[in-house]
Amino acid sequence: MPPRRLPPHRQINRLLPFTNAPLFHALQLLATGDSARFHMPGHKGAPLFSTYADIFSIDFTETYGTGNLYLGDGPIREAEVAAARYFSAEDCFFLTGGSTQGILSMLATAVGQGGSVLLDRECHKSVCHACALLDITPYFVAAPLLEPFTVSGALPQDEIERQFAAHPEIRALLVTTPTYYGIRRPVPALAELCHTHGKALLVDSAHGAHFPAVGLPAPVREGADLAVLSIHKTLPCMGQGAVILAAAGTDKQVLRENTALFGTSSPSYPIMASIDLARAYTEGPGREAYRRAAAECGQMRQFIRTHTVFTPLTLEDWPALDPCRLTVCTAGTDVTGHRLADMLWSEYGVACEMADERNIVCIVTGSDTNSSMRRLRRGLRRLSDRRQPAAPPAPAAAFPPAERVMSVRQAWFSKNGRVSPAAADGLICARPVTPYPPGVPLLWPGEKITRAHIELIRERWYNEIDEITVVIP
Repeated sequence: MPPRRLPPHRQINRLLPFTNAPLFHALQLLATGDSARFHMPGHKGAPLFSTYADIFSIDFTETYGTGNLYLGDGPIREAEVAAARYFSAEDCFFLTGGSTQGILSMLATAVGQGGSVLLDRECHKSVCHACALLDITPYFVAAPLLEPFTVSGALPQDEIERQFAAHPEIRALLVTTPTYYGIRRPVPALAELCHTHGKALLVDSAHGAHFPAVGLPAPVREGADLAVLSIHKTLPCMGQGAVILAAAGTDKQVLRENTALFGTSSPSYPIMASIDLARAYTEGPGREAYRRAAAECGQMRQFIRTHTVFTPLTLEDWPALDPCRLTVCTAGTDVTGHRLADMLWSEYGVACEMADERNIVCIVTGSDTNSSMRRLRRGLRRLSDRRQPAAPPAPAAAFPPAERVMSVRQAWFSKNGRVSPAAADGLICARPVTPYPPGVPLLWPGEKITRAHIELIRERWYNEIDEITVVIP
């Protein structure tokens, strides 16, 4: 009898150039083995849709040999341990609900129900959601804006200390680094400040999973107590793949329980396997690809500075940047960031990560080809040639601070309705007012809306925010 030949969708290449991916390889073995799958998911690994054939083949549930995410066992646990070692953390927990699941879990663990937290004012909207669900009281510290980009820079440490003194009930500081625009905050200094005052440092590093691959430390290695990384944002990983990194002293059982609380009871094995693969790849052969990407991003900044009318965000503007994040400002030209992004797409097939009134943002990774980089360079140069100079914009006014008159939770779950921005003066915000991307709330639930807020919303975000959800008395 001739040897049994596997169907094409099961002929998975085991001879990858990186081998330390325990979860992925365990799923490969199951997919290529001889078994009858009388368990979820319903496709049973069959290639019903050709596009998903390889994914379906490794899409398992908690069965023999797969491990259980929330019990922390089997090859999943082996993969988490490998990731913890790579990111220089005491421990690591896989997430299939993106960094949002991680933010919720991190705050539940470090702050808890009814606690208080000090936040970077430009934190992601998922932090607002956590405060609503857990009845957490937020306090804020705002960073001054870097011109002409109007992106937030340094968090004033004296203001952090003042907030710690004024509100001793604060249990943790949560900061975003790197920011969407590539600004890196000084984690070691912030960690020392927090620990001196008996507070935990939590880091939203959703955009920083690639840092070890380019020679930069992950947040826990720099002193953070907990950090969240979106593996899928900058590494070759499926969407929603993320991790929580924990330092020594973290109650790991509570943290694991909280990831289960905010996660699905059917976590995706292909997503988890792609986290495992992304880590193994960047730990091995992908490291060179990412370091090359960082160098190319630096060269692109120089090209834009010398060959276009646009202004790249460089180390001269901020001494600590994400080496793989390209922020390009259009201030002083006759085009907005939104318009530049639209023209890059419609005329050159270049899709930016995001755009705002003054900037475009591009994510550069080890997967970008030379052809893609040439296309971006060509598009920026040719569009620059068509630009007319414009008066430099006046320094952007910071969004005015808002008075909190209700808790986040109370406002969120109150009776509410939607009104136009013009009609919101004097009302209480019930849902975060959030231009997206980058998904940073301008106003939080429970804050009182003023005429000054409305004027800035109509001036800067008139085409994005056409209604505001408010508390109905």
